[in-house]
Amino acid sequence: MTRTGLEQKVGGTKGAILYIETGKRLPTVATVVRLAAALAVSPAWLAFGIGEMATAVRPTMTESMGKRLASAREERALTKAALARMVGLSPSTVADIEKGAQTGVEVIAGLALVLRINPAWLAFGEGPQVLPSPRRGRPPAQSPADAR
Repeated sequence: MTRTGLEQKVGGTKGAILYIETGKRLPTVATVVRLAAALAVSPAWLAFGIGEMATAVRPTMTESMGKRLASAREERALTKAALARMVGLSPSTVADIEKGAQTGVEVIAGLALVLRINPAWLAFGEGPQVLPSPRRGRPPAQSPADAR
């Protein structure tokens, strides 16, 4: 699929895909959902590299993102202002997201990092709320050439 074809399929503006691909522009969560649907991949994989590349069985929706953010914030006994300070946002930005406003994937990644939750769960309701900790302990396996 060409960039132009993808832009037409998702309803983007001319050049938007190039800007996203080159990192000159970061997409909103809603744009990621449209791109993922057009490309038949999982939005969580496309936005954050989490989970499998294959598309979800059900269409992904972002309408509950604000509720998930408010729930995670309240579980940690944080005010909107405190969370905003920790992420480098304004309290009104956090309030707007909790009310249902869209935001960029980089903002979701920052919120998820501070709240120690899965950004795919926060943005798309996919996967567990909290990502499992990386395994520790064993060193990487040696190749037969390394063992000599």
